[in-house]
Amino acid sequence: MKKWISFALALILAFGLAAPAFAGLDAAPVYETPYADSAFFSFGDYTLHYRVKQAEEAKGQIMMLHGFAESTFAWENLSELLVGAGYTCVLVDLPDFGYSSRETRGTEKLPREELIHALMTALSPEPWYLAGHSMGGYVALAVAETYPQSVRNLLLYGTSGNDGAPAFAKSIMSSAFLAELMGPLMELAGRSRLLVKLLLLAAVQDRDYVKNYDLDKMMDPFRIKGTGAGAIYNFSMLEKTDYDLVARMRPILFMNGDRDKVISDSARVNLRASLPQGSVDHIVAGGGHMFIENRADEAAAVTLAFLEANP
Repeated sequence: MKKWISFALALILAFGLAAPAFAGLDAAPVYETPYADSAFFSFGDYTLHYRVKQAEEAKGQIMMLHGFAESTFAWENLSELLVGAGYTCVLVDLPDFGYSSRETRGTEKLPREELIHALMTALSPEPWYLAGHSMGGYVALAVAETYPQSVRNLLLYGTSGNDGAPAFAKSIMSSAFLAELMGPLMELAGRSRLLVKLLLLAAVQDRDYVKNYDLDKMMDPFRIKGTGAGAIYNFSMLEKTDYDLVARMRPILFMNGDRDKVISDSARVNLRASLPQGSVDHIVAGGGHMFIENRADEAAAVTLAFLEANP
């Protein structure tokens, strides 16, 4: 039952070297530019929205992948601290989320790992630190497994290894009726300020933080048609984690909140057991699933210590 509650919470939340100065890639935006630093990258039938936060120093470059039902906004607080410490951060919206393009019946589907890798190599030939939160952690793991030459170290927050999409998500995608029904329902839920606020509170475990939260930044992408259906498709098609490959990677930063209501400790067992030698396994006391936002100071301090130890 706890696993079902955890998945339901994650699902309803839709309603988890020298760094060069990057120039914007030549691609036409699909949607109105949402941020002053928004840029767009086209690859195949997809257009990815991303934001470059350039550091004055040149300690390294970090590609940051958000979680389910989130967007680049989730990294706002943490990225500012990392940029201030000399690390250029690139925040990217995964396909079907944020302001990246939505999948349609006419879309030639490509693995999201291929899309992220294409953006990484287009921006810089140097290896990246690859950060992932929640579902973005699953994607980051898969990118590192498939393209190890492009990844220095993984920075994983509020996530686990992916042992396969939940049966609930698979059952939705196997039924044309359910897939057509759930997409619009999720989009409607994502436009309910009360529901989103309640679930945000459950995710961050911090009433004061939620009181001052810019809900529009989280909710605006759900006004884009196709967001709900795309979210379900994404969740059902995530790549399973190869733990043998993980164990042979460079050291990994693995951070989690001890009050996470979305991903349980039992879900992290396999990844924790496979962490390479030299990895850091840090628990944020009192941290919820989205501790990268309201506990950004602690997350940044641990991250910077790890980065300094793994140049």
